Parts: sequence; C-alpha cells; structure tokens
Amino acid sequence: MAKDAEVIIIGAGLAGLTAAKVLKAAAKSVLVIEASDAVGGRLRTDEVDGFLLDRGFQVLLTAYPEAKRFLDYDALDLNKFDPGALILIETGVTKIGDPLRQPSSLISTLLSSAATFIDKLRILKLKIKLSRKCIEDIFSEAETSTITYLKKSGFSETIISRFFQPFMAGIFLEDKLSTSSRMFEFVFKMFGEGYAAIPAKGMGMIPKQLAECLSENEILFNNKVSSIDGNRVITTAGFTYQADFVLIATDELNIPNPYQQPAKGYHSVTNIYFKADKKPFAMPLIALNSLPERLVNNMAVSFGATGDALLSLSLIGDHSKANEAELQAKVIAEMKYWYPEAINWKHLKTYHIKYALPNDDSVSNEPAYRTISPNNQCFVCGDYLTNGSINAAMKSGRLAAEAILKEMK
Repeated sequence: MAKDAEVIIIGAGLAGLTAAKVLKAAAKSVLVIEASDAVGGRLRTDEVDGFLLDRGFQVLLTAYPEAKRFLDYDALDLNKFDPGALILIETGVTKIGDPLRQPSSLISTLLSSAATFIDKLRILKLKIKLSRKCIEDIFSEAETSTITYLKKSGFSETIISRFFQPFMAGIFLEDKLSTSSRMFEFVFKMFGEGYAAIPAKGMGMIPKQLAECLSENEILFNNKVSSIDGNRVITTAGFTYQADFVLIATDELNIPNPYQQPAKGYHSVTNIYFKADKKPFAMPLIALNSLPERLVNNMAVSFGATGDALLSLSLIGDHSKANEAELQAKVIAEMKYWYPEAINWKHLKTYHIKYALPNDDSVSNEPAYRTISPNNQCFVCGDYLTNGSINAAMKSGRLAAEAILKEMK
C-alpha cells in the first residue's frame, strides 16, 4: 500500500493543527483526518441570523506563551475585555477592576462591596507574587484545590463567593473550585500579564489561522477514525490510510482503538445566546452572577452584524436533558432581577457541550514522554495530558511534533 503522508494526524483541533504547523515548517508531509466538517475541535464559530456564535463562551488569554509563539494577534483582530468584572449581587451591580493596568477603575474598585479593603490588598499582593513567579515554578509546587488555596491565602468568604467562585467557575467549568491550585496560579498570572480577548470574527478564527499551512489535499473532513493498526489508520467508512507515524490529536472520548483508555473526567457547559435591542451594559467586561443558587454563571456582551446586542450566557454543568423552553425561561427570570429588559431578549441558539474541558484537579506543564509516545510509530497530543487550556493544547501539539521529528532523524 502506498504511503499517504509521512505523518497522519487524527483530529483538527488546536493540538493537531499546531502539530501540523510544526511538521510542515520542517518540510514534512502530513495528512489531517477530521471527523467533523471543519477545523477547530472545541473551538468553532457559527453564523446565526447575522451573529457570530462561538460554541461555548471562551476567551484567548493573550499572555499564553504558546499562543504568542504560533498566532498572529494582529491578523486575528482581537477584541479585548477590560481587566476585572461586573459582579451581580443581591443589591445590584458592582465592579472590580485592575487599577494597576486601568487607573480609571480605581474608585469603583475601592468602593466595590464585592470585597473588603483587605481582600483588595491581597489581590494586589497575589498579582505581584505571580508576576515574579515563572510558569515552571507554578507547576512544580505541591497541589491543593483552588478553594483551599484561596482560604489559606486569607481571602474572605465575601470575595470568594462574590468574585473568585463565579470568575474561576467560568474558566474551570466547575463551581466547587476543586481545580488544582497550580491551574489557578497559572490562569491568574496569565490574566495579570495580558488580556482576555476574542477575535473579531469569533474564536473559530484561531484554528483557521493555524490551518492556513495546510492545502486542500492535506486535510480530510467528515472522516472518523475507528482504529489504528501499526502505521495504518482505518476509518468508520472502511477507508485505510498509511504513514510512517500516526499522531492522535482527539479528546479523551474519541481516541481510536486500540489506544482508548478511561477518561480522567471532564466538565460540561451549556451556552445560551440571546439578542437584544441594546446592551445590558456598555463596558467591555464579563458579568459574574454571585448568587449562591445561580443558574447563569456569567454573561458577556458583543454586537452582531445587525446592530443588535449579542448576549452570551454560560451555565455550568450538563443541562442537555432540560426542557429548552423552560431552561430559557428560567434564565430570563434570573437575569431580569438586574436587567428588567431581559423579558424582551430573543433566543438565538443553545449549545450543550458535553466535553468542554478535561478535569483539572491535578495538572502539569509537561506530559510524560510515555504519554506522548505509546510506541515508536504512534504519538498522542491533547490538553488533557497536562491541563485544560488553549496554551496546553497548542503546547502538546508542538511537543508531539518535535518528538516525531526526533524519531525521523
């Protein structure tokens, strides 16, 4: 059987596309086989009624080392959120900003009831501490849960419940804050050193930019791989492809036989989009719902092509079995407490994302070599090998590609 490429990559998410970019830069031939109809994996953007909807609210942290290494930020035309957040509390809306980077937020931050004055000083102290701490040191320290870390750091129950819990839940996609303290320090450092941003045309532009290195005949869509036999890849449709090396770049749930292993766990999220005649708030901030029995965890606002406001609301967990009309009604009923005009919001689309992030109760920054290379023909990449983030997905793809290049010598 003739060889189809030097390397077959299974999966066109961030990990697989980054690996392809590294391999192509080294003048190696690749064939990417993707089960869906487009690149992106968990990073996809759809157009609905003139609006660009990301499949799940996600942001790019511009300080991510791997993102800075591989992405052209100018070409992505990033829309940046201001540092800080709007906090939805029982008595209304308050704001916490970052006066060091945005001096205009000093007064509102000092007056915010979302935290005590001591808490605000502790946040400043934490930012300074993490700015002096390298990423390698963060991931080499002993792990505890994020909630334990925050309490040991002296933060009050007020700021934990009103800020840290909804803020980090929106990132970790779990509201118990059981996620590793290493992940908390890494993410908080990234927020402190860069911005949370979204490409003007949606998060799907990130994988599209990575895929620019591939020609049409180097990627096959709508082909799901069922099994791997040595250096041969077999699809569910019965097609067989052959290469010198095979790189598995799927998530944990879609690893082909015989390399499947029990997933270490994952988090789900439901993302609901509405359109409105006007923005509920004008500031480029994320609104955090701090109520203890909340359904909506966070909301972000942007504009669609029609000029109407686009609202993205995130619900932590799997809500796929709920009645859609009832779920939308509950969301509106909750949000109209702060935004009475919510009764006029029009539903656009709901995404139920089963595998949104891997479980990050224990994380690392470097995967063990044996997890990258089960044998000398097959390699593996994916953020679940280290930590759930855009940075980790891209890094795992790079490391796997570098390991394959080493084998080729």
